[in-house]
Amino acid sequence: MLRLVCRWLLAGIFATLATPSSLGQDFVAASSEFATKILDRVPASSASVTIRNRSSLSAETVAAIRDGLLLQFQRRGWKLGKAEESDTSVVVTLAETTRAYIWTAEINKAGTRDVTVFDLPRSSDHGSPSADRVVLSPTLLLSSTTPLLDVALLEGKIGEGTHMLALTPTVIELYQLQSSEWHRVESQPLLHDPIATRDMRGRIAPAQGGGFDAFLPGIHCTGVAAGGLSANCRESDDPWPLTDDRRLLAFYAASRNYFTGVISGSNAQNGNVNPFYSAAALNDGVVYAGIDGHQRFSLTGRRSATLAARWGSNIAALESSCQSELILASSPSDFSQGDSITAFRSSGADFNAVSEPIPFAGPVLSLKTSIDRQQSIVIVSSSSGRYEAYLLTARCGT
Repeated sequence: MLRLVCRWLLAGIFATLATPSSLGQDFVAASSEFATKILDRVPASSASVTIRNRSSLSAETVAAIRDGLLLQFQRRGWKLGKAEESDTSVVVTLAETTRAYIWTAEINKAGTRDVTVFDLPRSSDHGSPSADRVVLSPTLLLSSTTPLLDVALLEGKIGEGTHMLALTPTVIELYQLQSSEWHRVESQPLLHDPIATRDMRGRIAPAQGGGFDAFLPGIHCTGVAAGGLSANCRESDDPWPLTDDRRLLAFYAASRNYFTGVISGSNAQNGNVNPFYSAAALNDGVVYAGIDGHQRFSLTGRRSATLAARWGSNIAALESSCQSELILASSPSDFSQGDSITAFRSSGADFNAVSEPIPFAGPVLSLKTSIDRQQSIVIVSSSSGRYEAYLLTARCGT
């Protein structure tokens, strides 16, 4: 009877994946190979399995991948059930880039945690991105066990000898790129405690001549990182720059985790707005990620309009050589899940995706635009317990 059931399951999987939506991709073999990688990490046990789809795969294909995984688990003696009845939990996340599907499995058992990653190159039948598509490319700048609130490239680029500032809840750190690695050369304690908040945030804004400003809840620091690091911090409720070019500033609700909606700067022509988490400053207006989960587009000289798009709480504007006025947006997931960032472009009264989502192994905590608007800085709290800073750029799809 078991053999008959297994044959029936496999037949169902092949039938499902034979649809045009699979684009010739052999997800049956892929799910079996992925299951083998997972099984090699942990012995047979009672387990719960959760599948999270962060890709463009259809619900039918995801269901078939799930069936393929469960079948292999059962063949190796796993007893599958509910989380409260199992001693192992497996959380599988299906993500993708323009060139490959990226699947991760987080395995939790008896207080230990393991992660395995599986890359599946896209079938050649999938086709290449069209000329109006962009490819987002992340570059890891810094990984730390200490919470990272923000980082800034002082010269605005990466090159031998260039400098980077990192802001934590207690210190400002200066790094220099030497032999393709960032080395910490100096640190400066804040000597002030930021106002306690459930979701600590911060911002560094570079200035000319190696100067900078650093903002934390209730604190404003001014400093210089040329010829050595020095900073003076004081209690303050000064507005924070939302971008490195300082065209848009906003007052932060120090005891919370969002901006009040009171704004200033050259991009603040329409006056105050509803409270928001982050903002993307475009040439003709600003998009705000409201604390109510809605995105609002405030056009210059006009009233704001609510967008139909549903994004996460972190957004930023970006330019590329082939697409102007892009908006990068995190996904509308909670802090218990992995996150992703996708590029969107204005299309009539709304925004359409023009890139594949870039997955991250944890929630996106911060997203901002550099002074030249050609790159963005992303801060992520990874599932391994570390804080990571990435440089994100957009290039033309090829």
